[in-house]
Amino acid sequence: MQTYYQFYWNKIDEESIRILRIFGESEDVIVPETIGGRAVMEAGDYCFAASKHLPSEYECTVCIYDTEEKKWQEIPADGADWNTRLVELSGDRLKKVTLPDNMHKVGNYAFYNCTALEMLETGKYLEEIGSDAFMNCKKFHFLTVRCDVGERSGANQILSRISADMEVTFQGKTGQTAVFYPEYYESYDEIAPAHIFGRSIEGEGFRARQCFKEGVPDLSQYDTIFPKACAEEKENTLLHILSLRLRYPVSLTDEAKERYVAHLREQELYIIPKLVGQKNMERITFFCENGWITQAAVKAGLEQASRMEWAEGTAELLHLQRKYFTEQKKERYSFDELW
Repeated sequence: MQTYYQFYWNKIDEESIRILRIFGESEDVIVPETIGGRAVMEAGDYCFAASKHLPSEYECTVCIYDTEEKKWQEIPADGADWNTRLVELSGDRLKKVTLPDNMHKVGNYAFYNCTALEMLETGKYLEEIGSDAFMNCKKFHFLTVRCDVGERSGANQILSRISADMEVTFQGKTGQTAVFYPEYYESYDEIAPAHIFGRSIEGEGFRARQCFKEGVPDLSQYDTIFPKACAEEKENTLLHILSLRLRYPVSLTDEAKERYVAHLREQELYIIPKLVGQKNMERITFFCENGWITQAAVKAGLEQASRMEWAEGTAELLHLQRKYFTEQKKERYSFDELW
């Protein structure tokens, strides 16, 4: 399948450019590594914002992206065949944006009022984030960074601009790791009569965002927030934290693992029906495989699936019940048992 794009851009220098505006056919936007032989290094101010702020001078390039071969081709900009199909990819027309590996900067208000944006994918070199770059991106909860979790990246810079729930996935050569950073709230209270304002922060999401060392996630430090989170956060937040840490146990100590598993077992009659409601059988299966939940939790999940009239989920839960909790019939008997 081929997708057409029209890129407005200007030069940073002779070897690199800045993207200013994009027109295209899909709400899932992909930005190429190069345009006109120059590296795409920046997304300019208001690049994807609902309101347009183009400079007086810019250039335009039309490209075709082959989604199967993942190759770009530049074509003349005067073709009438594609021109009527393209729309401005900004504001509420964006759901996912994939930025190139060599992009290192996102400008001020770059995604301002992108109210439908859900996911951003970047390379590891994006480390400069402009002022209010993600303001009013109310559905933006998923970030993917193309690097190993042990590599330096700009993930902490992006997280520092967003106080909402955010699931960050690191995809590198050694595999995939995902970490959940919960929402937090900031407020400022005036301390009268001196007109001094005190900053107040609620939620462990702020502390979780501090768990980086020189741009690399410090997951051992991240695990230390869980005991306090248990006292302050909602159960759904705790489920998200522990599920990803158990699923991707990078730098997970035995002590931290025991805390997560203990909480899972304490709350299993809430957690498993909740996962059934989300139709997340992959996670329930993972818990069963590791022996972290009981048959009572699976039965609670079956009751939830029945209320939902979810036949597929019911069948999978019955399979898990038979596989992990049904006692096997004896094939041999002692002499005493026969008498």
